[in-house]
Amino acid sequence: MEKNIIGVYDNEHQVVVAINQLKENGIQVKDVHTPFPVFEIFEAMGLKTRFPYFAFGFGVMGLSLTFLFLYWSTVISYPLVVGGKPIFSLAFVVIMFVMTINITIVCSLIAFFIREKKGPGAVANEPHMDINDDKFVLVVKKIDSESLRVTEILKNTGAVEVEEIDIVIED
Repeated sequence: MEKNIIGVYDNEHQVVVAINQLKENGIQVKDVHTPFPVFEIFEAMGLKTRFPYFAFGFGVMGLSLTFLFLYWSTVISYPLVVGGKPIFSLAFVVIMFVMTINITIVCSLIAFFIREKKGPGAVANEPHMDINDDKFVLVVKKIDSESLRVTEILKNTGAVEVEEIDIVIED
């Protein structure tokens, strides 16, 4: 169990302001929970991701596998000349496009679930119940010497609720 201070906000712009003020005061923000992705929060926390590179790799893999399958099925396994058309043509470009997108999405989704340890039996980590509806929750690790200052910053930046909670850390 770890003690944390959470600030609940109605607006994502207030969360960005709170993150910036906390960083200016040398206080590290542990996590932010939002009901939808907010890229300003991502930038304010200084987070980096390699996920676009993985998605690109999955796309290249999907395009390659689709092309190889279509080539094998139309040229090697079952070459059928219909109406004088060449066996190998660009008639399957649409299939390659659609399958590239599908394979990229499925592989990215699987990679996300593996990375975030989600799936059947996963325990939800919700510091506040309203993050599923319309609230934004900012989590700061509680340090006794800075507790009062953190609470003051959270309230000054527009937090509608500030409280101290225990969060179970999973390995």
